[in-house]
Amino acid sequence: MTKSKSQAKTLTSFQVNKLFSRIAIMSNPKQKAAIMALSLSGLRVTELSLVTVKDLITKAGDIRTEVALRAAITKGCKPRSVWLSERTRGILQEYVLYRMERKQGVSISSDYQGLNPVSAFILSGKGYSYSLKAKHRTNMDGKDITYYAADSVELLIRQIYKKCGLFGASSHSGRRSLATNLNEANVALELIARTLGHRELQTSLIYIDISPKQLMKAAELAF
Repeated sequence: MTKSKSQAKTLTSFQVNKLFSRIAIMSNPKQKAAIMALSLSGLRVTELSLVTVKDLITKAGDIRTEVALRAAITKGCKPRSVWLSERTRGILQEYVLYRMERKQGVSISSDYQGLNPVSAFILSGKGYSYSLKAKHRTNMDGKDITYYAADSVELLIRQIYKKCGLFGASSHSGRRSLATNLNEANVALELIARTLGHRELQTSLIYIDISPKQLMKAAELAF
């Protein structure tokens, strides 16, 4: 799959499988796998750093299939939903067990599988929430905007990709890969935009890489 030099690398299904195989032999593999699974499910790096236990787990202890991201943690403060595959839910469940074994953010209650429901779901290797760094930029209207970035998690994701030989990949690769894979599966652009939380369909088009296989299919249909 081709991409612009300014865009994050899009992963093929083979590369995704390679990614998780390599993660399995890294330090703290359950945490790293959970981070990458959430990223590939469409969460931005700041969102996956702020999403809480109760955002992802029901009180009865089930990993949610549909996750409602709160406006407080999303870009543009617009709530949206993401959907977790069976594979992703399995990876998150393994991380829950990892946290329980190490008593990271646990509760005296058995609700939410025994985890503190308001604690961040993703914790550092030492069991602490990742901190966010305040940054400033000027928007198109000339107004100064303060936003918060999870630089430490972004760096961790880049290091994971680098160790897997996936150079040019970053936290943004998860959302680009999701959009591209959905497009290859013939999912309607409107649904892809909804999954990514885009208001404009044109924005989602930027995320999608077109494969040679798709181009060949288009050529066959055209003539």
